[in-house]
Amino acid sequence: ASNYESTVFHSGKNGMVKFYQSWCGHSIRLKPTWDQLAEEAHPSIFIANVDCGASAENAICRSSFITTYPTLRYFVNRTEHDYTGSLSIDALREFIASTLVVSCNPFLDATNCSDRAKKYAMKWNDKDVTKVAEEIKRLGKMMEESESSTAAELRSWMRER
Repeated sequence: ASNYESTVFHSGKNGMVKFYQSWCGHSIRLKPTWDQLAEEAHPSIFIANVDCGASAENAICRSSFITTYPTLRYFVNRTEHDYTGSLSIDALREFIASTLVVSCNPFLDATNCSDRAKKYAMKWNDKDVTKVAEEIKRLGKMMEESESSTAAELRSWMRER
């Protein structure tokens, strides 16, 4: 329980929590997707699990009024919200990128930037303002045009820039 509270309420990060039961078929089917999201998680967010069948975590589920499984909740600035969107990997990635991720700004605070994003930003640091504006326009156009299954990953990469 203390790990839950420190992650959700004291880490300073936005994130998502999956409340589940190990015997629930829907929870079992969501596990590979959820595990993949956790592996890919942006450093500014958390992806967590609460096993409502485990005695140590059952009190968390009761106090959170969890009655169906899996239940997904997301937290923005320590405020809890129900997630009611699609459970597909692309929909979850898009939701996380658009709602939870704290964007990288390597010029103000590089804390939430990947090494790749920092390197990309530094490449543009010494460029002419006109060139930077052209690059921003190009990336915006790419985001508008991307609607394939790789779109979520591509949009995440472009948002980071």
